[in-house]
Amino acid sequence: MSFFSRAANWFARLGLPLLATVLRNCAGARPAGDPAAFHRLIDQALAAGDGAQAERLCTERLAALGEDRAARLRLGHLLLGDGRIAPALTQFQALDAIDGRRDVVTEALTKRHLDLARTQRGEPFYLWLSGVRVETAYWTIVRDGCVYNDDVHAKNLYTSPFVQGRVSADGATVIASLPRPYREIDEECILVGGDDNYSHWLFRNMLKLSTLDRAGLLHAYPWLVNSDLKNYQSEYIRLLGQAPERLIKVERQAVIACRRVLVPALHISSQAVTQGVQWIRERFAHLLTAPAQAARRLFISRRDGTRRSVLNENELFAALAPLGFESIVPGEMSVAEQIATFSSARSIVGAHGAALTNMIFAPPGATIVELTSGATEHMNLFRKLARSTQQRVVTIVSEDYPVPAAEVNYHTDYRVDIDAARTAVAGTL
Repeated sequence: MSFFSRAANWFARLGLPLLATVLRNCAGARPAGDPAAFHRLIDQALAAGDGAQAERLCTERLAALGEDRAARLRLGHLLLGDGRIAPALTQFQALDAIDGRRDVVTEALTKRHLDLARTQRGEPFYLWLSGVRVETAYWTIVRDGCVYNDDVHAKNLYTSPFVQGRVSADGATVIASLPRPYREIDEECILVGGDDNYSHWLFRNMLKLSTLDRAGLLHAYPWLVNSDLKNYQSEYIRLLGQAPERLIKVERQAVIACRRVLVPALHISSQAVTQGVQWIRERFAHLLTAPAQAARRLFISRRDGTRRSVLNENELFAALAPLGFESIVPGEMSVAEQIATFSSARSIVGAHGAALTNMIFAPPGATIVELTSGATEHMNLFRKLARSTQQRVVTIVSEDYPVPAAEVNYHTDYRVDIDAARTAVAGTL
């Protein structure tokens, strides 16, 4: 603690708050009512590459003011970023006390794979785990100070509501504030999980079930799923033959304790994804159009979407309609209708988005024209998927936005160059 900070505390104890305030300002610690000034000082120190000074500012502010949430939070992140996990954890646990949060357990968790060797080999597998906690926001598993995510559900833990950016610089450790389990499940069950995104639901929750089905275990135990199932989730579950009474539904953004859970590993490698795609096509074969009869040309509309809209979609479709394209809105269809529709297509044009995942039901040899922007071009899921489905993907990238370049992000709407798109599409027919 600096001389000014110690002097400020002494004058405060003597009942001289004005002098204490003056000395605190000299020490660089701002009054609690001016957090913006404090954050500016921290940001300036970090911009100068002086993490030690930023840490000192936080420490002095806490010493001078007794308690300050902003300083405690910044100090926790500074320590975590520097790899000092235990001191960082102490700061975040202190925040729970400040906020009066007695219903959570804040702990440091080391990231682990279910089976690193098999994951690296790209081998589909499943694993029984006992005595675990499952958090239902990102469907990760916690046991013995470890968190299993990368080959379970693979969402970015940095954005988890239970982590909120508290990830070490090397990505190996997270500090999570998990609610205490609201429910204990003694019955053996299968972790199926849930996801609000149609594409994620298929890739993170459905394809991995192929491993269990081929082992004869798919319906051997109840399925653990989210309680607020979307219509498409319920329909997929029904199409796979799981009875409603065989579902264990649990609340979202909560934690449950499971005595023993069967976890099918996420399909990550091309080998595993191909197996999963082949399996789901086999399971839904009765809904698929024979490849030899697939001749439709589909234009996927995003008029039901709220972000990443193609602003000139109507004009684009008008240019493609003479080529034989028909416009569809997959979000307005049942799952069975989407499967049947995409399986009947020989050519598909659509913006990068969840609906395009239905390409897994299109026949081998189909052509997919993916419309995307520079902000999402790096997301190559559909190009990877084409290798598993033996389809061709042509990607058309746009940089025409309705906002300045500095404001462009993943969700920004964009316009497609209609002449370029029509020429590219015509070249695939």
